Amino acid sequence: MPISQRSVLPPQVEGAAPEDLELPAVPTVVPTVEAKRRLFVVGLGPGDPGDRTVAVQRALDGAARIVLRTAVHPGLDDLVGDPRVVTCDDLYDSLPTFDAVYDAVVERVLTAATAPGSTVFAVPGHPLFGERTVRLLLKRLDDTDSQTDLEVTVLQGVSAFDAVASALRVDLMAEQVQTIDALEVRDVLASEPFAAGQMTVDPYRPILVMQVYDEFVRGQVHQFLADMLPNEQPVVVARAGSVHGEETTTRVSLRALSDVPVDHLTSVYVSPAAPLGAPRVFATLERIVARLRAPGGCPWDRVQSARSLRGALLDEAYEVVDAIDADDEENLAEELGDLLLLIVMQAQIAAERGDFSFADVVQSISTKLIRRHPHVFGDQAAATPDEVVQTWDRVKAEERRRGGAPPRSDDPIERLPRSMPALERTARIVRKQTRPTEPRGESPGDRLLDEVEAIVARGLDPESTLLAALRRRYGSAPTAAPSAPAEIRPAP
Repeated sequence: MPISQRSVLPPQVEGAAPEDLELPAVPTVVPTVEAKRRLFVVGLGPGDPGDRTVAVQRALDGAARIVLRTAVHPGLDDLVGDPRVVTCDDLYDSLPTFDAVYDAVVERVLTAATAPGSTVFAVPGHPLFGERTVRLLLKRLDDTDSQTDLEVTVLQGVSAFDAVASALRVDLMAEQVQTIDALEVRDVLASEPFAAGQMTVDPYRPILVMQVYDEFVRGQVHQFLADMLPNEQPVVVARAGSVHGEETTTRVSLRALSDVPVDHLTSVYVSPAAPLGAPRVFATLERIVARLRAPGGCPWDRVQSARSLRGALLDEAYEVVDAIDADDEENLAEELGDLLLLIVMQAQIAAERGDFSFADVVQSISTKLIRRHPHVFGDQAAATPDEVVQTWDRVKAEERRRGGAPPRSDDPIERLPRSMPALERTARIVRKQTRPTEPRGESPGDRLLDEVEAIVARGLDPESTLLAALRRRYGSAPTAAPSAPAEIRPAP
């Protein structure tokens, strides 16, 4: 099914009057009912009737019927009240969700287009800029064979993007502006706390949030931006960018965004963050570590190696565990940050050697998680934790086979990390024994192993038991009773 895009006006010729310009060829539609069915999907521009293209106006003038997605938009006085026009505003009032509204709008357009002659579906702005109904309509037409005799033409219009660029006097392309639909922000935040990674933007480039149409959406946009930018970050609230006499731009801090009135013609422009000015974003940590390691950076950080940081990595991991055991959430966030710093530092050192980068680290774990969770990201089923472990074992065995590695050792000692402390390694192995062994006591190591087996048989954790005894004998702080071992979830 042909979908054509047509230019609207030629470039302005210096010194030429508008009436002297040669207009491009556009379809001339005579307002009579034809046997042939035609559907024009047109953009009405951002709000000023003078911004309509010649092609769009001719399509409107010659239409047998016109479907307006909404009449709640400036610059439609010549269309509202026209007997050929039907709007879809009643659908917004009667249906519970935007998805339901958009589907119903598409149905209304397709129904109108079944009649002979020319049907126009008119939307604000550009029909292919932030217009979900148009995307749904074109997909529906592409997926069905019932409309093969319907000729579809998409006529472009001045978009809200153009209007905002003019209002802000910003070259949005040169500034590498990122454009976001506020409705998408709303939908992503609705899935919190499981929305991580669904919408990523770079705070060190400008951000333009379109369709901030009411106070609730404004609040969602504020929350989204505040999650990565400081409250003092400058923002500009632009409204009615192309409605002459009604344009406004309000410059405020991000903190004050919630105090600025908004409506369906509102956009929010966010200036780029200052260097290292977005400390809540992971890229900032990468920048800091790279700067510390770069020539002219920190003398201590520059001389570190992967091996020299080994002890610090273990220490920080222990401190993370301490915070977990203490149920100290505030300290846990700080200790996780310290551990993350050392991970990023290790990746930076490896990148300097040309071995791998942090992107390689992320790719490795991401692909591994997807591969080892076919019950989540594939078509397999695993309803219980035990079934998940079986899936992991099967996938890991297949990975080793494909990689040419020998089958995993049956030796339980070799299955555990070699750097694991001997006491923890012993406890894990002993817990898996189906029956206790006879005490041997032949050497100091045997006697220690006998004691570990006895402690595990009593349901206690050897590590915390030994630590409690150490504190009783050598420490001054009160001693907690030894705890039972935490349940260990096999790593994926």
